[in-house]
Formats: sequence, C-alpha cells, structure tokens
Amino acid sequence: MPSSRHIYLPTEIVVQIVSYVAVDELGRQKTLYTCCLISRQWYSAAIALLYERPQVISGISFKRFTETISPPIGTRKNTLNLGSFVHRLNLSHLVHHSSNSLTARLLGRIKENLEVFIAPTLTFSINSLPALSKCANLRHLDLALVHEAIPFTNLKQSISRLPKLVTLRLPQSTILTDPESSKIPWPPSLQRLQISGRFNPLLIPTFTWPQSLTSLTLKNCSLLSLANLSSLLSSPQLGESLKRLTISGANRGLTLDSINAIPAFLPNLTFLSIPGDMVEESFFFILSHTFPPLALEVLEFGLPCAELKLNFTTKTFLGALDNGLESLRSVGFAEELVTDQRLEEDEGIDEILQERNKRRRSQPGAESQDDEEIVGVYYI
Repeated sequence: MPSSRHIYLPTEIVVQIVSYVAVDELGRQKTLYTCCLISRQWYSAAIALLYERPQVISGISFKRFTETISPPIGTRKNTLNLGSFVHRLNLSHLVHHSSNSLTARLLGRIKENLEVFIAPTLTFSINSLPALSKCANLRHLDLALVHEAIPFTNLKQSISRLPKLVTLRLPQSTILTDPESSKIPWPPSLQRLQISGRFNPLLIPTFTWPQSLTSLTLKNCSLLSLANLSSLLSSPQLGESLKRLTISGANRGLTLDSINAIPAFLPNLTFLSIPGDMVEESFFFILSHTFPPLALEVLEFGLPCAELKLNFTTKTFLGALDNGLESLRSVGFAEELVTDQRLEEDEGIDEILQERNKRRRSQPGAESQDDEEIVGVYYI
C-alpha cells in the first residue's frame, strides 16, 4: 500500500531544483507558479524567481501582475514586498492596457532592484519620472517605443544620478538640443546610447555626449544632413571614446555625403553599421586614401533607406581592403540587399577575409581571437 507521507527534501535541494526550472524560458512562468503552490517550503524557494522577470504579454497578465504588486487601496496586502523581487520588466507588448498613473505607481513599487525596464508605448509619461529617478540599480532603460513627448531636460534630470545605468534608448519624440539639457550631466556609467528625435541645427554645437560612451545608434532621427551629422560627430571626446556606430535606415535627411564624413570624425570605430543604399563608390575611394588605416573590424550594410540595392561594386570595396580597411575581419549584408550575383561575389570577399585573418593570427605577437568572433561575410 503506497504511503501518503510527504517526502522531505532539504531546502538547499529544493532551491537547486527550482533554479533548473527557471532556465527554461518558454515554460518558466507557469512552472515556477506551480512550484509556489506545492508547499510553504517550495513557495519560499520559487517566489523570488517567479517575479524576477515576469512575462507581461497581454492585458490579462498585466492586470494580474499589477493587482498583486500594487493592490488597490483597501485590499489585503501581501506580507512580502513582491515588487522588490522584480529585476526585469518588459512592457513593450502593452498598448491600451494601463494608464499613466498606473505605470508610474508600478515603477514606484518595483524600483528597489529593477535592472532592466522596457517602457510601454502609450502609458509612460512625465508622471513616471519621479519613480524612475529612484531606480538606483537600473542598468538598461528602453524608451524607444514611448509615444508621449517628454521634455529632454526633465528626462535627463531624472536619470542623471542613476549610478549603474549603462544602456539608454531615447523616445522618438525627443528634442535633443534643448539648451537647458546641456547643463545636466549624463548618468556617470552610460556606455550605450540610442538617439531618436529632432535636432535644432543652430543648437547642435551645444550638445554634449556622455563621457564614457562607447556605442551609439541613430534611429528615427530627423535632419541628419551632412552639416548636422558632422556637427554632432565632430566632438574630439566622441572621436576618442566611440567604438561602435549604427545608423539605421529609419532616419530622415540622411545623405551620401553624411556617410562619407564618418571615417574622418570617428577613426577609432571598430564596428560600423550603415544603410546599404547610402554607400557609393566615393566612400571606398576615401577609405583607399585614408592613413593611418581605420581601426574598423566589422562593417555592416544594413536595411536601406529607400532603394533595395547597393550603389558600389565589389571591386571598389576590395580596393579599400589593402588601405583604409586593413583591420577589417568581417562584413555583413542585409538579406534584402542580397541577390544571386551578390552571393557569388561574397564568396570571393569571404575567401580574402578568411585568408587575411589566418595570416594575421600566424604573425608573432598576434592577439588571441575570440572563437565567437565572425570572420568573413555574414547576412543580417
């Protein structure tokens, strides 16, 4: 006759089991919830992981989450501070499922240990900034989907003292050259920045960059003419510190001359991604006469601005490899730009880059190479 007695497991074993469960991203939420229902012991082992990065992908899940984390006034509250368990919150799937006040209140409840926050489209507003300013452990802040116009000065003020913030993506409605904003410091540890929004051409010279910036993305910007882009990128500090630059095809006002100016201002880049149709023969002609050679290791021709074609020949590209692109080890093409002829020509490019990489690695004193680094041609 089977025994009805429960088998006791040491808490350390239960914690180990739950930690294995948490690795499975697809079934993580449901399984951890089930673990919490087994017993008090299992609840104490699983509850923190259950709320660490909640999956809030629908109106129903958001309602349940907010009612638990931030219950209505007058209702019975959980003795545990469940909001302190939240480390990552992605609200990008939500549209009309919240309100400005509810999002602000929710941020206030989870501020203690929040590390990653991806804001919703319609319900993140200036009301959320006071709570945001208290998220002292925040490392990644993504406001790229935010629709409401938030004054850049107010936003910058609220994040200026977040000591651990490394990555920031700004809203599309940002007016970046507000004179008052230049007086406010950037977060001290900010390294990766995505800029979206509008510039006042007359005030671009007043724009200041984060001191520790190493990666910059320009996406959904307006007025990226040669003069404006050159003025933005001509900062000596940026020329020294910036290692990665991505210019999306989703920008307005970008010209061929704008792209040609990049190597002159940013010779220390190791990664450059630019719209494939905004590069022409003159870009590689400039690189062929660039000395000393650029530090560039990865060059991507990303999604185009308008035309689904490349405006340069493989011969011209190869001509720059022995001059300004001596350090290049890989080149990427957006799949939308790939044709049968492109595939054939890419085989030749790939062979040259692979062979050159072998020679480089065989030289005395050559630095060891990360096995995950891509060498040759790849598609994005």
